[in-house]
Amino acid sequence: MKLFNKNNNHEHENRLRLQKLVDKTIKSEIPTGWKKETFAVGGLSEVGFSKEFPELLLVVSSQGRGIIDCSKFELIDRDNNDDFDWFNSYELWSIGIGKLANEKISVGGLCGGGLPLLNQFGDGIQYMATEWPIIDLIFEPNFKSIYKEDDGKDCFRIFHDYEIRAYGFSYNGEYFITATSSEINVYRKEKTV
Repeated sequence: MKLFNKNNNHEHENRLRLQKLVDKTIKSEIPTGWKKETFAVGGLSEVGFSKEFPELLLVVSSQGRGIIDCSKFELIDRDNNDDFDWFNSYELWSIGIGKLANEKISVGGLCGGGLPLLNQFGDGIQYMATEWPIIDLIFEPNFKSIYKEDDGKDCFRIFHDYEIRAYGFSYNGEYFITATSSEINVYRKEKTV
Protein backbone atom coordinates (compact mmCIF):
# COMPACT_ATOMS: atom_id res chain seq x y z
CA MET A 1 0.00 0.00 0.00
CA LYS A 2 1.48 3.34 -1.06
CA LEU A 3 0.30 6.08 1.29
CA PHE A 4 2.27 8.87 -0.35
CA ASN A 5 1.67 8.01 -3.97
CA LYS A 6 1.79 11.18 -6.08
CA ASN A 7 -0.76 9.67 -8.44
CA ASN A 8 -3.40 9.32 -5.74
CA ASN A 9 -6.65 9.31 -7.70
CA HIS A 10 -8.80 10.50 -4.77
CA GLU A 11 -6.70 13.65 -4.27
CA HIS A 12 -6.71 14.38 -7.98
CA GLU A 13 -10.48 13.88 -8.25
CA ASN A 14 -11.09 16.09 -5.21
CA ARG A 15 -8.87 18.86 -6.61
CA LEU A 16 -10.77 18.70 -9.92
CA ARG A 17 -14.11 18.82 -8.07
CA LEU A 18 -13.02 21.89 -6.11
CA GLN A 19 -11.65 23.57 -9.25
CA LYS A 20 -15.02 23.05 -10.95
CA LEU A 21 -16.68 24.87 -8.03
CA VAL A 22 -14.25 27.80 -8.44
CA ASP A 23 -14.85 27.81 -12.21
CA LYS A 24 -18.60 28.28 -11.65
CA THR A 25 -18.07 31.59 -9.83
CA ILE A 26 -18.43 35.03 -11.38
CA LYS A 27 -14.94 36.24 -12.36
CA SER A 28 -15.11 39.80 -11.08
CA GLU A 29 -12.83 41.70 -8.72
CA ILE A 30 -15.84 43.70 -7.49
CA PRO A 31 -18.87 41.87 -6.09
CA THR A 32 -22.32 43.24 -6.84
CA GLY A 33 -23.23 45.92 -4.32
CA TRP A 34 -19.64 46.92 -3.50
CA LYS A 35 -17.18 49.58 -4.72
CA LYS A 36 -13.41 49.14 -4.84
CA GLU A 37 -10.35 51.38 -4.68
CA THR A 38 -6.71 50.25 -4.91
CA PHE A 39 -3.85 51.83 -2.95
CA ALA A 40 -0.16 51.18 -3.68
CA VAL A 41 1.76 50.41 -0.48
CA GLY A 42 5.38 49.30 -0.80
CA GLY A 43 6.51 46.83 1.83
CA LEU A 44 3.04 46.24 3.28
CA SER A 45 3.32 43.84 6.19
CA GLU A 46 0.14 44.08 8.31
CA VAL A 47 -3.32 45.63 8.32
CA GLY A 48 -6.05 45.99 10.91
CA PHE A 49 -9.44 47.64 11.24
CA SER A 50 -10.25 49.88 14.18
CA LYS A 51 -13.01 48.64 16.47
CA GLU A 52 -13.78 52.17 17.65
CA PHE A 53 -13.90 53.67 14.13
CA PRO A 54 -14.71 50.66 11.89
CA GLU A 55 -14.28 52.67 8.69
CA LEU A 56 -10.59 53.27 9.51
CA LEU A 57 -7.93 50.81 8.41
CA LEU A 58 -4.42 50.87 9.85
CA VAL A 59 -1.77 49.84 7.31
CA VAL A 60 1.70 48.84 8.54
CA SER A 61 4.58 48.83 6.07
CA SER A 62 8.37 48.89 6.11
CA GLN A 63 8.11 52.71 5.99
CA GLY A 64 5.79 53.13 8.98
CA ARG A 65 2.00 53.40 9.38
CA GLY A 66 -0.88 54.89 7.48
CA ILE A 67 -4.63 55.16 7.95
CA ILE A 68 -7.12 54.69 5.13
CA ASP A 69 -10.65 56.01 5.61
CA CYS A 70 -12.57 53.29 3.78
CA SER A 71 -15.79 55.34 3.73
CA LYS A 72 -14.09 57.98 1.56
CA PHE A 73 -11.36 55.87 -0.07
CA GLU A 74 -8.73 58.31 1.26
CA LEU A 75 -5.37 58.05 2.97
CA ILE A 76 -5.98 60.38 5.93
CA ASP A 77 -2.84 59.97 8.01
CA ARG A 78 0.74 58.77 7.63
CA ASP A 79 3.88 58.55 9.70
CA ASN A 80 7.41 57.45 8.86
CA ASN A 81 8.29 56.08 12.28
CA ASP A 82 10.15 52.90 11.40
CA ASP A 83 11.57 51.98 14.82
CA PHE A 84 8.55 49.67 15.30
CA ASP A 85 8.28 50.11 19.08
CA TRP A 86 4.55 50.54 18.40
CA PHE A 87 4.20 47.05 16.86
CA ASN A 88 4.07 43.62 18.54
CA SER A 89 4.67 40.79 16.07
CA TYR A 90 3.96 38.07 18.67
CA GLU A 91 0.69 39.37 20.06
CA LEU A 92 -0.27 40.73 16.62
CA TRP A 93 -1.19 44.32 17.45
CA SER A 94 -0.09 47.80 16.51
CA ILE A 95 -0.70 51.14 18.16
CA GLY A 96 -2.52 53.46 15.76
CA ILE A 97 -1.65 57.00 14.73
CA GLY A 98 -3.71 60.18 14.39
CA LYS A 99 -7.35 59.49 15.26
CA LEU A 100 -6.32 55.95 16.27
CA ALA A 101 -3.34 56.98 18.45
CA ASN A 102 -4.97 55.64 21.63
CA GLU A 103 -6.09 52.32 20.16
CA LYS A 104 -4.24 48.99 20.15
CA ILE A 105 -5.36 47.45 16.86
CA SER A 106 -5.36 43.72 16.13
CA VAL A 107 -3.52 43.12 12.86
CA GLY A 108 -3.07 40.34 10.36
CA GLY A 109 -0.44 39.85 7.70
CA LEU A 110 3.15 38.75 7.41
CA CYS A 111 3.45 37.67 11.06
CA GLY A 112 0.10 35.84 11.18
CA GLY A 113 -3.24 36.81 12.60
CA GLY A 114 -6.22 37.68 10.51
CA LEU A 115 -9.32 39.76 9.99
CA PRO A 116 -12.94 38.62 10.30
CA LEU A 117 -13.91 36.40 7.36
CA LEU A 118 -17.67 36.90 7.80
CA ASN A 119 -19.89 39.89 8.37
CA GLN A 120 -23.32 40.30 9.92
CA PHE A 121 -24.96 40.54 6.48
CA GLY A 122 -24.03 36.93 5.70
CA ASP A 123 -21.14 37.76 3.37
CA GLY A 124 -17.96 35.72 3.63
CA ILE A 125 -14.54 35.34 2.04
CA GLN A 126 -13.22 31.86 1.29
CA TYR A 127 -9.54 31.05 0.59
CA MET A 128 -8.91 28.37 -2.04
CA ALA A 129 -5.72 27.12 -3.69
CA THR A 130 -6.82 24.50 -6.18
CA GLU A 131 -4.18 25.72 -8.66
CA TRP A 132 -1.37 26.17 -6.13
CA PRO A 133 0.71 28.36 -6.06
CA ILE A 134 -2.10 30.56 -7.43
CA ILE A 135 -4.53 31.61 -4.71
CA ASP A 136 -8.21 32.37 -5.19
CA LEU A 137 -10.35 34.40 -2.82
CA ILE A 138 -14.06 33.77 -3.23
CA PHE A 139 -16.58 36.36 -2.04
CA GLU A 140 -19.69 34.51 -0.83
CA PRO A 141 -22.66 36.92 -0.59
CA ASN A 142 -25.76 36.57 1.56
CA PHE A 143 -25.00 33.21 3.24
CA LYS A 144 -24.00 31.54 -0.05
CA SER A 145 -21.24 28.93 -0.02
CA ILE A 146 -18.79 28.00 -2.76
CA TYR A 147 -19.08 24.41 -1.50
CA LYS A 148 -22.79 24.19 -2.38
CA GLU A 149 -23.08 23.24 -6.04
CA ASP A 150 -25.93 25.67 -6.80
CA ASP A 151 -24.42 28.62 -4.89
CA GLY A 152 -21.22 28.96 -6.94
CA LYS A 153 -22.95 30.95 -9.68
CA ASP A 154 -23.76 33.64 -7.07
CA CYS A 155 -20.21 33.84 -5.65
CA PHE A 156 -17.39 36.03 -6.98
CA ARG A 157 -13.75 35.18 -7.55
CA ILE A 158 -12.30 38.51 -6.38
CA PHE A 159 -8.64 37.52 -6.23
CA HIS A 160 -6.55 35.22 -8.43
CA ASP A 161 -2.80 35.66 -7.91
CA TYR A 162 0.34 34.20 -6.38
CA GLU A 163 0.52 36.00 -3.05
CA ILE A 164 -1.95 37.31 -0.49
CA ARG A 165 -0.80 39.08 2.65
CA ALA A 166 -4.14 39.71 4.40
CA TYR A 167 -7.89 39.76 3.70
CA GLY A 168 -11.08 40.20 5.66
CA PHE A 169 -13.89 42.45 6.88
CA SER A 170 -14.15 45.47 9.14
CA TYR A 171 -15.90 44.99 12.46
CA ASN A 172 -19.11 46.62 11.19
CA GLY A 173 -19.09 44.53 7.99
CA GLU A 174 -19.37 47.59 5.72
CA TYR A 175 -15.80 47.22 4.37
CA PHE A 176 -13.36 44.49 3.44
CA ILE A 177 -9.84 44.36 2.05
CA THR A 178 -7.43 42.18 0.14
CA ALA A 179 -3.74 43.02 0.50
CA THR A 180 -0.45 41.92 -1.03
CA SER A 181 3.04 43.13 -0.20
CA SER A 182 2.64 46.01 -2.67
CA GLU A 183 -1.03 47.03 -2.73
CA ILE A 184 -4.28 47.00 -0.87
CA ASN A 185 -7.76 46.76 -2.36
CA VAL A 186 -10.40 48.44 -0.19
CA TYR A 187 -14.06 47.53 -0.76
CA ARG A 188 -16.99 49.59 0.49
CA LYS A 189 -20.57 48.32 0.67
CA GLU A 190 -22.82 50.53 -1.45
CA LYS A 191 -25.73 52.12 0.34
CA THR A 192 -29.15 50.90 -0.73
CA VAL A 193 -32.17 53.15 -0.70
